[in-house]
Amino acid sequence: MTRSTLIFVAVSLGFFFVTATTFTSLGYVLYTMVDDLGWSQVAAGLSFSILGLACGLSSPLPPFIMKWVGTRLTMFVGSLVLAAGFLLAASIERIEYFFLATTLMGAGFSLIAPSPGVYLLATWFPDRSARLMGYYFMAGSFGGVVGPLIVGAIVTLTGSWRAHWLLMALAALALGVLFLLCIRDKVRVETVEQVKAAGGAGGGGHEGDPVPDWTVRRALASPIFIQIAFAMLVVQTVVTTMHSMLVAHVAALGHGSASGAFAMSLLALAGTLSKGVTGVLSERLSAKLLLVGGLCLQCFAMLALGSISAPAMIYLTALLFGTGWGFGWLAAHILLLRYFGATIAGEMVAMATMATTVAVLGPLYAGYIADTQGGFSPAFMSFALLLGLAALVAMLLPAARSAPGREVGATLPADPGLSPAE
Repeated sequence: MTRSTLIFVAVSLGFFFVTATTFTSLGYVLYTMVDDLGWSQVAAGLSFSILGLACGLSSPLPPFIMKWVGTRLTMFVGSLVLAAGFLLAASIERIEYFFLATTLMGAGFSLIAPSPGVYLLATWFPDRSARLMGYYFMAGSFGGVVGPLIVGAIVTLTGSWRAHWLLMALAALALGVLFLLCIRDKVRVETVEQVKAAGGAGGGGHEGDPVPDWTVRRALASPIFIQIAFAMLVVQTVVTTMHSMLVAHVAALGHGSASGAFAMSLLALAGTLSKGVTGVLSERLSAKLLLVGGLCLQCFAMLALGSISAPAMIYLTALLFGTGWGFGWLAAHILLLRYFGATIAGEMVAMATMATTVAVLGPLYAGYIADTQGGFSPAFMSFALLLGLAALVAMLLPAARSAPGREVGATLPADPGLSPAE
């Protein structure tokens, strides 16, 4: 197996693991912990919010740590931080300590994925980065499919949610060893500027298209970035909240936590498959169209979840939501790559991810609604409106650079300081 293949496998496994053990599975294990420890839905939602906050605030750290110690050690440190969070979660009794545990989990997540993985794929696979990014996010999303099922199996077999956290801590340490063995930078990372330059060889743009001379500062101030970051913020808010409340919502309807876990896995499965397809579709179709379509699918799913109660319809709606999530989330990342170029793509992804920190308010809001209104349906309706607004904003984006060999609208303006109008 070649070094590049080992790197792709390692970073994909890392994204798979952090997704399986944090956001997606936390909704299931929290349902058990809340019942065992007597926590409120607001407290459970706040722990999810802190996980997202830690993940968002720590997202700019990887490029700087990569400059100091390289990508391999950055991801290894991430696995250690993740293991520390899991160990703490296994021993807690009070909610305050669980908040600290989820903080460590969020920081460990950022140090492992997605920024380091995106950088490695852009440098090791410059001509196929868009497609492999789709497979990379597909692998990460697949962790959401098996995460709730793993938690359910461990809790059922051992009768303890603490055993789950202990086993995940051991797995995180094993993952760190894998990073040490497999991950290598294509060139030694000595400066942040070198990290930017290493990603400049490709990135899925149209061959011959002019690449604007973007700087990070100018890109961050552009309407294009603000529009994409807003779409990512909305998607992340709704997805994070769904992970925190879907199991509890299905259980409250009288179908049990097992049905909720199954719906969560279906959601993640649809997201997994659609992310893999999006990477390929983006080479033929407009990534802007995929983003808008994904947001609309999620909006419809939120409207449906707020009004249906039959298990079969909930499962179908979870599949619909997951499909929209996969289309929208990956399309936004591809648009960042095509609008701003691979040279600063890693930093733009990190900055956009940090902007999604506001998503931490979603689970807290949903928990408050559940405690005060007796259910999550009003929260679903609120998120449907937010997704509809994000779709309208995304429609105003200009045409991006197309995939190799196919035009999808106009090329980018030669001057990045121009307005985004075509």
